[in-house]
Amino acid sequence: GDYPPMAAVGGMSPDDKDDVHVLTVPPADNPFLCSNVTSSSPQSLAMNYENRVILTPRGVCTFETKAMNAQYLLGAAGIIIYGTLESRYTINETSQEIAFPKKSSDYECNHGIAKIPAAALSFDPKPYNAPQNDPILSGEHSGNICLTNSPDNLENCPSKSCLLTGDTEVDPGTQEPLMVACCAWDLHVWLYHDSSLPEDLSVTIPSFYATMEQGQTLLRDVGNSKQVLVKMYQRYRPSTNFSVILIWAMGVFVCAVASYMSADDYRKATTHILSKRSTNGNDMGNTNGSGDIRQNNDGRARSRSPSSRTNGNNGNNDLDRLEAMPSSYQTQDSAESLELGAEHACGFIIMASSGLLILFFFKIYNFVKFMYAFGCSGAVTQILAYPLVTKVMGNILKIQDRIVFRTKVMDIGHIYLYEMMALILGYGVGMIWLIVAFVARNPEEFTFYWVTQDVLGACMCIMFLSIIKLNSIRVASILLIVAFFYDIFFVFVTPLIFNGDSVMITVATSGGPPKADPSWCEKYPDDEDCQGGNPLPMLLTVPRIGDYQGGASLLGLGDIVLPGLLLSFAARLDAAKHLVGLMGGGSGTLHSNTCPTDSMMGGKLCCRGLCNGGYFFPLVIAYGIGLSMANAAVYLMNMGQPALLYLVPCCLGTMAYMGYQRNELQMLWDGPKTIRAADNLVYGEEGPPNDGRHVPLATSEHGGYQNTPSTVEVEATPVPSAVDDPINNR
Repeated sequence: GDYPPMAAVGGMSPDDKDDVHVLTVPPADNPFLCSNVTSSSPQSLAMNYENRVILTPRGVCTFETKAMNAQYLLGAAGIIIYGTLESRYTINETSQEIAFPKKSSDYECNHGIAKIPAAALSFDPKPYNAPQNDPILSGEHSGNICLTNSPDNLENCPSKSCLLTGDTEVDPGTQEPLMVACCAWDLHVWLYHDSSLPEDLSVTIPSFYATMEQGQTLLRDVGNSKQVLVKMYQRYRPSTNFSVILIWAMGVFVCAVASYMSADDYRKATTHILSKRSTNGNDMGNTNGSGDIRQNNDGRARSRSPSSRTNGNNGNNDLDRLEAMPSSYQTQDSAESLELGAEHACGFIIMASSGLLILFFFKIYNFVKFMYAFGCSGAVTQILAYPLVTKVMGNILKIQDRIVFRTKVMDIGHIYLYEMMALILGYGVGMIWLIVAFVARNPEEFTFYWVTQDVLGACMCIMFLSIIKLNSIRVASILLIVAFFYDIFFVFVTPLIFNGDSVMITVATSGGPPKADPSWCEKYPDDEDCQGGNPLPMLLTVPRIGDYQGGASLLGLGDIVLPGLLLSFAARLDAAKHLVGLMGGGSGTLHSNTCPTDSMMGGKLCCRGLCNGGYFFPLVIAYGIGLSMANAAVYLMNMGQPALLYLVPCCLGTMAYMGYQRNELQMLWDGPKTIRAADNLVYGEEGPPNDGRHVPLATSEHGGYQNTPSTVEVEATPVPSAVDDPINNR
């Protein structure tokens, strides 16, 4: 196949003559290299085999025993163990009867079967007479009676060799006994460790396994008095797992972008204010605007008016076209927003635990793939597909949007051309991904599959953080601390309950790694015990780069969105301070008036950074540090880690410490009034404002900020700046 580059064992270059050795066979009195090895084995026996590679047959003793003898008794530079038919026959120590090869493990009758006259075979000496039997049971020649007696001439048997099953029949015509023979497997096998050998001895020479066909080729060359030179290579494996770096960068990027975009409404309002300030010479008119059901102080869900909330999907601000579109696929404008409370945090953990246990016990992993594809396709449609369609069709191709299907169903509304194309694109990609997931045996080997899975997951994170909100670190602390112990329990504690199986890791890998032996799975890849190990959707994945042994680096979406809720809160708080500060007549510069002076902090840049500026960027750095600690722990402990074990202390601890340094910790705990004020400015309140606060910014029917004041202007008393006012910093 197309293998990665291979390097010579010992680090020698391919042109190094000192790394080329003569191939030879074992001594005649020890053909299988199965003499007992002890720690005091003499080195004097190595005179004739020093710096040679020994070619020895499989059988009689373990692989490691052969390698030990080659190294310690003969001083060989390497060993090649080749497969034989003889090695598959043994003697039962109790009954002294012949133990024939095992069905499926050693042979497969569905690949070829033949009936061999018993008179042509010999089992003297027991258990198998290789010199007499091998020529008539192997090879593509007329002397192979297994091939000639097979109905299909062993057409489907790659090895063209047969093993006797031990079953016998009688020829109906001659009444002679027949023995059943089936196609022998001839594959590479693992050279397994032998725990019974002395612990103070270890194999340091290169040890390879060759198939029966390869071994016979080498034996013929050595037997023809040719000097066969051998240079031994090992498969290349990168010393650094770059996929860890990529998954770290991807996790930090997705978490930061999704959190930052959740405050997009505030930034759009700020841009509108600055634009009017520059146009009107700082004379900001307060205008009345349309509202909807708003956030109550009890923390329950509210429905916000559209306000172009996410990704700027219409570069030309074609307000007339957006006004005509009732569908939610314009942006996330019409999506409802849910502010989490303590009851939601507890409910989340109960639902997450229940879902995880259901997957663990019932193993409905295909159902998860199905739901992931459909759920994330909607997010892709809204986050990527609709903006792309609008840009290409509207701005580049100049195709006007129009109604394609009319319907009176209020929840659906009319179907427009742009949204239909976005639906086709978004769900089309999701369905292709789903087909690959169900059809391919190892779908993660396809670049399209894992890249698309990561894009689907990233869009879902952005959608989640644009809808779910936290407005205090009190709720954030409850949610993250409970999730902290939830993650630890399902990774570290559940193996003590479920016979060593970690619920989290088992579910994340679709049931855990295959239970069957790798050699068995190479023969029967569709066997039930050979399934599993493929990363389950609901996570980001990057395969190990350039590693022939496979594997991937994984990051669960929960490890992004749960800390992301705190980062989203920080981003919204920073943007709200800027917005309310501008509306109060200030500059909107983010600094704390309660911070100690430079002389009190010693003028240290790090202290000024913690005390001044926003919360968002320090939390992004804290998230990156926590995620890097989780990745480092995976390699130090050589096992999967609960990422929240490292992310929660880093993120929550950083925000709490920064709030303490700024004397804002109580404000963060109770919920900043700045965010409430910013919500009132951007989204309005129920009924007309009558308490002296700012009226909401005027909006058009489709959610865009108006550039002209409303026909009715209301005099409003400015709210004190939450940023620049030295008295009221909340």
